[in-house]
Amino acid sequence: MNTADSESLARKLLAAGYVEDSLDRADIAILNTCVVRQASEDRAYSKLHELRPWKTPERTIAVTGCIVGKEGDDLKRRFPQIDAIVPIGEYDGFIAQLESRYDYSLGEAMPRAGRTGVSHFVRVIQGCDHNCTFCIVPRVRGRESHVPIEAVLAECREALDVGAREIVLLGQNVDDYHDPSGRGGLAALVREVERLPGLLRLRFMTSHPQDLEDELLEVMAASSVVCRELQLPVQSGDDTVLKRMARGYQMRHYRAIVEKARALMPDLGLVTDMIVGFPGESEAAFLNTRRLMEEIEFDVVHLAMYSPRPGTYAAAKMPDDVPDAEKLRRLNDLLALQKQIAARKTARWVGRDVQVLIEGRDELGRAYGRIRQGKRAIVLGRSDVEAGTLVDLRVVQATAGQLIGTIVGARAA
Repeated sequence: MNTADSESLARKLLAAGYVEDSLDRADIAILNTCVVRQASEDRAYSKLHELRPWKTPERTIAVTGCIVGKEGDDLKRRFPQIDAIVPIGEYDGFIAQLESRYDYSLGEAMPRAGRTGVSHFVRVIQGCDHNCTFCIVPRVRGRESHVPIEAVLAECREALDVGAREIVLLGQNVDDYHDPSGRGGLAALVREVERLPGLLRLRFMTSHPQDLEDELLEVMAASSVVCRELQLPVQSGDDTVLKRMARGYQMRHYRAIVEKARALMPDLGLVTDMIVGFPGESEAAFLNTRRLMEEIEFDVVHLAMYSPRPGTYAAAKMPDDVPDAEKLRRLNDLLALQKQIAARKTARWVGRDVQVLIEGRDELGRAYGRIRQGKRAIVLGRSDVEAGTLVDLRVVQATAGQLIGTIVGARAA
């Protein structure tokens, strides 16, 4: 979501005639922020301190992103070097202020500038109507608002026209998406987008176990374009903890979704989020989460120690009663377990042929991309494969984090 917001603002600035440059040469520095965890919020404050000596009367510092929803104008009192507070998505007014500040007007003749790469992120739903007790998103991004299907399709067509080959549909809870005019939900949107000329891959994230519908899984399974990767945060493997989190489902519901998805797509890539040390998480509750990891064998697990976020129900009403040392022990235990699971799962791909959409080159100059199930793949022995090309790769080696292989076929995008 943050990447999508940054790209959206950057495209508008480029279209208005601005040019990206290094910080020491720039007139304008824009900080896009995240506050989902305390560590990310602290990094934003640290960056603002770093920008203090950069600031001059002729230079502009702007702040956007989730910290604006959390702190608002208090940010200017704490950091007087800030010139502009820009709410998420409200970029046109900010750009107009810049034009006034720097006393210029480009008029209507300025050509549109692009920033779209192989993958293009499209925000289809903003905010969240759930009230998970640990989550600050509804406060900083607001309640749900939905982008009309026609507007989504128009942005997708424009991105494909300038070189995108993969579309990623985004929302805090993308499964809740519905077209405001009544044309359907996420499954209907996916069906419309996957038919667009030039599209090679279609992804969506992030799903919620309470809202994911069987129809969407069926659309995924039937499509040659929609990726077989499901990002489905579970947060905990214990029903008592899930109730305290107000997640709205129990483990039997989550297991049923996974069973259905894997019955339709046996090679499904499954990604989840987990929190350890949530208030009231006993050792038995933690072991339930551990058993869930062993049972389901996720491809990727995003693990985090619980940290109270001011403004959430948990921070206000639930004592943070799991000691930090115990949180860290549980985190490291699950990290080690998941590393073993990921290594086992990637090893199963060795000897198989997979389809890879090339995204670029790594630090060693090797072409890389991802397979339809979301795993990163490195191409050996070919330096001429361009980004945006779809290649068939035979996997010859695997690590916990990626596949490595040689090309057995390719076709240009």
